[in-house]
Amino acid sequence: MPRTTPPARRRALLLLLVAGTALAALLAAAVPTYSINTRLTGRLDNRGFPLFYTDDRGVSLRLCETGTRQCQGARRGDLVPPNGEAFYWMATATVRTSRGPIDVEFALEAAFAGARGRLPIVFDRIRIRGHLDEAGGYVLDHPYGSTSFRAITPTEQRNVDFTRDRRCSIERGGACEGRITNFLRAAIPPPKGYLGFGGRRTPVLGGTVRNDLVLSSADGTVIGSTDRFAVMGRRISRLANR
Repeated sequence: MPRTTPPARRRALLLLLVAGTALAALLAAAVPTYSINTRLTGRLDNRGFPLFYTDDRGVSLRLCETGTRQCQGARRGDLVPPNGEAFYWMATATVRTSRGPIDVEFALEAAFAGARGRLPIVFDRIRIRGHLDEAGGYVLDHPYGSTSFRAITPTEQRNVDFTRDRRCSIERGGACEGRITNFLRAAIPPPKGYLGFGGRRTPVLGGTVRNDLVLSSADGTVIGSTDRFAVMGRRISRLANR
């Protein structure tokens, strides 16, 4: 005769199943969504770029083109086809290790594409570049998750060269396809109207999962870290959001 499970054991197994399902749902809910909240993207300016983008915390940024230190000298006239570019937001840092330094960049950038280089595009970027003395796999834990990359032979001048760009819709109701959900901002109060100091590096707030960088080798050994970022971003007024 087939063996049957006693009622008490069946109830215990059912409770375990329900608890496991609830835990899985809770963990799934804790995973961040990977896109800037473009439901609050501004109308297009006369160059074809949104007036602003808004992150998941409700921070709205316009292109940083004031020519100030906070915008790293960038001016409105810099964003012209075919090779012009400008930034709604950018955060950069350097992780120094015993194997060498790497530079890390997160950005929401405006530029041009297309056959004639005149099509306005916006994309978010994660970039890791530098030189490490040992080839192999590495993992960078950062404010938006973790990114794996490889260092090729150390005889190359730049043996770490990783870039991941993801397009953003420039129309209202669209979405970005990347992993940046919240704009990092300087933890030290920056000048009014900006998220950071441009080229000055400070601790930051606003990361989706953390506010620093930790670099590990393939075996999990931490070889470097930093919590200092140079942040560029220009806020847009509430009145202009309407």
